Amino acid sequence: MEKILKLVLDKLDSLDQKISAMDERITGMDERITSELKRHEDLLNQLINTVAATNVKISDTNERMDALETKVDTVIEDVKEIKSSMATKQDLEYYDQMISEHSREIYKLKNN
Repeated sequence: MEKILKLVLDKLDSLDQKISAMDERITGMDERITSELKRHEDLLNQLINTVAATNVKISDTNERMDALETKVDTVIEDVKEIKSSMATKQDLEYYDQMISEHSREIYKLKNN
């Protein structure tokens, strides 16, 4: 009976050692997981801050784009107005032709 008890105690001791080894492994895993979770938390916070800063920059850029759009619309209207009132190449050619004709007529009138 003592032999059986000794075998049982040896077996229990062996199981206790295995459980202790597993407990150490689990503790190590827990520490690594906790460390990784902290690292991921830091990375997520960094990402959140970067996204927030990017959103601010996008908002600023949108405001600037709106202002530029207004200025471009004004320039477009100004160009349309200028185009509608400016002399064309054909107009200038006609004026040049008429001035030349009138100059010749004035010359003829003065010399007669």
